[in-house]
Amino acid sequence: MDQNQLDILWSEREIRAVLQRYCRGLDRLDEELVKSAYHEDAYDDRGVIRGNAHDFVKQIVPILRDTYTGTLHTLHGSTIEVDGDSAGVETYCTAYHYRESDGIKRVEQFAGRYIDRFELRDGVWKIARRVVLNDFSLAQEVPLDPAEAQAGFNPSRRDATDVSYQVLPLSGPDAPTV
Repeated sequence: MDQNQLDILWSEREIRAVLQRYCRGLDRLDEELVKSAYHEDAYDDRGVIRGNAHDFVKQIVPILRDTYTGTLHTLHGSTIEVDGDSAGVETYCTAYHYRESDGIKRVEQFAGRYIDRFELRDGVWKIARRVVLNDFSLAQEVPLDPAEAQAGFNPSRRDATDVSYQVLPLSGPDAPTV
C-alpha cells in the first residue's frame, strides 16, 4: 500500500468520525459537539432551513430539547470519494424522535441521506456544505408505555451527564479545540 492510499484511508476514517460526532452531539443536545462537525462558514440545506450550519445548530438543539424526550440518530453506509483536500460524501441515515403530545406518545422516524462536501482545512476534515434529502418519514403511536419497556435498563441522559462522557471525554464539552 502506498502513501496516497494510506492518506485516503485515514481521510475516510476522519470523515466517518465527524459524521458520528455530529449524530452524538444531536442526541446528547451538545451544541458545541454538533458545531465541531462543520467549518465555521459551512452551509446547511434541509429544505425548510437553509443557511450557515452553525446558525442551524443554534436553532435545532433547543428544538430537539423542547420538543422531544429522546432522539436517536443512526448512520448507515457512506460512500466517500476523496479528491485531495475535498471529499464528496453520501451517507444514509435514520433519525428517531420520541415525544408526547396531547397525551399521545409518538415515535417519528426520518430516513434520508446526508449529501456532504467535506474539506480538509488546517489538517482537519469537516463539513463545508450539506444537503439533507428525505427518502421517507413516518410517525407512529407508541402502544406500550415506554416506562414498562425501559424498566431495568440504565437510563440514557441527553446532556454531558450521560455515561458516554466518562469514556469519551475528548469529544465532550471540555474537549480541547483543534
